[in-house]
Amino acid sequence: MKARICLFLMCCILLGSTLFSIQAQDAPALSLAQSDTVEPGNDAVLTLSLPQISLAGGFLTLQYDASLFLLTRIDLLQGADTLTLTYDDDCGEVNILLDAAQNVQIDGAFLALTFASSEEAQPGSYTVRCTVPNDASFYAVADDGSTVPLAVGGCQGTLTLTSPPLPTCPARYLACQETNPKDGKISVRLCALVDADTTLSRGDYGFMIAVTDADGTRELTLAGSELTDHIDGGGKVYTAQELGGRVYTAALSALATGQVSISVTPYVRIDGMTLYAGSYTISYQDGEYLGTTGSK
Repeated sequence: MKARICLFLMCCILLGSTLFSIQAQDAPALSLAQSDTVEPGNDAVLTLSLPQISLAGGFLTLQYDASLFLLTRIDLLQGADTLTLTYDDDCGEVNILLDAAQNVQIDGAFLALTFASSEEAQPGSYTVRCTVPNDASFYAVADDGSTVPLAVGGCQGTLTLTSPPLPTCPARYLACQETNPKDGKISVRLCALVDADTTLSRGDYGFMIAVTDADGTRELTLAGSELTDHIDGGGKVYTAQELGGRVYTAALSALATGQVSISVTPYVRIDGMTLYAGSYTISYQDGEYLGTTGSK
């Protein structure tokens, strides 16, 4: 008899644990997500969501950085014909109240919050916290008219601002030429091609360079020379027109002894922005050209 009672009690415990686990797993939870990332100065939209739930009302508070964002509107995405929405925003803390005469079926995003972002804001993610005072803050109404609390919990989201995309650099690696070693050094001329329709003046283009030799690594910036209308590419003279653009060059010298590598990144400055083209590395051994690696 005792064995049967113990077995019955164990089954009850297991059943109770299973039901508790299912209830905990199925408990509705608030979630806050941004529809799309935007650049500073544009509107960002956060949506507040709940899984499938029968809702009669609720109260919650959102906190955000009011120095960078301004809440401009809140829209009901579900239950707009039944739910009543009111809110007040006090310098980065907005209180939201939902109320309905009867239960409303909610499933997914039910509120959309629009924030205007400051043009002075830096790209990055900014936290938005969503809190509810207690488990009875959200509720449904039973058939007998009694209030049924819905433990939805709080949540946290982010307002994410991205950097404006940079335009494609109108320059690309074209060629490099070397002279025979002299006085222990080798002279290298770097060349790059810029699109023909790009308006440039002297100083608007050049090369970021890192030279590594027996003396270590040194970094330097070489401005381009005047744009030329041709280049000697491996014994053949190409005109700028044939190449589909204009050529700019810069010259440097490197040791002609030991192993030497020259990492080069062409750049162009347009409208206050510095745009970098593909980097490449030239390698030498005792003044002899070994090859070029990298993007072109």
